Amino acid sequence: MDIVKIVIGALIPAVLLALALHRIRTNRHGNRLRTPTGLTNPLTQLLLVLGLAKLCRVPVITDDVINPVLRSATGVANIMPLAGMTFGALAAIPVLGVSSYITGRNVTPRTQLGIALVIVAAMITTFLRTPMANTPTSYMSNDFPVSGPVMAYWLAFLMPLASALVVGCVYIVRELLWVRSGPFARALAGIALCEMLGLVYCVFKVYNLYLQRAGIDNFWHRNAATVSIALGLAALAAAGISAGIYASHILRDRFERYHLLRRFGDRWLAARAANPDVVLDKSDEFRPTRRMCWAASRSGATAYRLQIELADHLHQSGAGSSPAVA
Repeated sequence: MDIVKIVIGALIPAVLLALALHRIRTNRHGNRLRTPTGLTNPLTQLLLVLGLAKLCRVPVITDDVINPVLRSATGVANIMPLAGMTFGALAAIPVLGVSSYITGRNVTPRTQLGIALVIVAAMITTFLRTPMANTPTSYMSNDFPVSGPVMAYWLAFLMPLASALVVGCVYIVRELLWVRSGPFARALAGIALCEMLGLVYCVFKVYNLYLQRAGIDNFWHRNAATVSIALGLAALAAAGISAGIYASHILRDRFERYHLLRRFGDRWLAARAANPDVVLDKSDEFRPTRRMCWAASRSGATAYRLQIELADHLHQSGAGSSPAVA
């Protein structure tokens, strides 16, 4: 049974970390896309910190095995939950980074590092002042009264996320007012809705903490878990819809480039060999195989060169019209 729990608990972080490592590896091994996918990419950062956050919260391992060892070495309880929540708070940086990147802005590495240091310092400092640092538990959100230090700890966790969501949502909405229609506008609307729902989740969490501290037992407090899950699932659904719209648009263009390369690849290579003067990139080792065509279709560079070079060759030879792709 423990093995099943471990596998189930480790599945999500394993997938997230595998995706992040794949993007980093692709970037290091000659990714030809204009956009780097390494550690500076906000999507890679988001996958990485969320994977690490979830990895720190595999209770059968972290609570039953690792936490007791760390407590015996340091005298501090619940270090793994602290680490998981700290990584969760650090997700605010790539969340802001994604919104900034989509709208043509950049969060510099120095700014990211500064924000990260502030978040880590706030999380550790506020945690050490709470009873969570002294009493082992698997349910930190339920097992401790909401005193001043506990409230400060939760605010240190929620405020970076809420701030990133507010700024990111403003960026996205401003961009949406410019774009207005089309698949990109629909994808932006999905991201804006996701960030709004995430912000509502953060506000609701703070409100529920207030209710706990004030001892108010109302509908929202009694159904806090259900409301939180519903908000989380709705935010994930909005993000999934936005990603689906974006992916379908990107894949459509990629398939068009792939078919162009497969159809005219042989003619293009023959034109390059017959007329080397038209070659724009002599280092391009393109071959019209399915695998290479699919890899080259990730960006429009190869398809662009095919059209330009083949058109130039056909124009010089008077052989007819050139291929075109949308």
